[in-house]
Amino acid sequence: MCAVFAASSGCSENTEEDMNVPEESAEDSEEESPAEDEEVKVEMESTGDSSNWCAVGSSWKSTNPQTGEEVEMKITGMETVDGIPMCKAVYETNIDDEDFSKIEYIWSENGETYFWTAYDKSGEVVSEMSMKDGKMKIVDEEGNVMEYSQGQ
Repeated sequence: MCAVFAASSGCSENTEEDMNVPEESAEDSEEESPAEDEEVKVEMESTGDSSNWCAVGSSWKSTNPQTGEEVEMKITGMETVDGIPMCKAVYETNIDDEDFSKIEYIWSENGETYFWTAYDKSGEVVSEMSMKDGKMKIVDEEGNVMEYSQGQ
């Protein structure tokens, strides 16, 4: 998931392309494809200004036309948290077997501070993760809290 946001947070220039991705290489696939060489057509689209670290309105979207599954990330605005200007993005999916349907993600320009909040389809918080002042905090869906400091 981090890779999705890291790769897309810069939001490349306007492009639209079709990509043939082997089904067995799809992330989170736990079952083997009945036909290993069967390909799934995935449409990807990205819009925005890659020269701006927080280009509000930029987006990234991936669609599987065979199944109707979609994932989309949009940069929605700027927020200031504890005096730190941060960019905000919202990631949404309609994939049924995901534990979440929406993630709100805010991060500082230097990437040293960020906050993730994952929600299920009913809008309830599933998990949270944050990094601030070199300290990471993770809260899982049962409310268990794990904290780490850089260097540990």
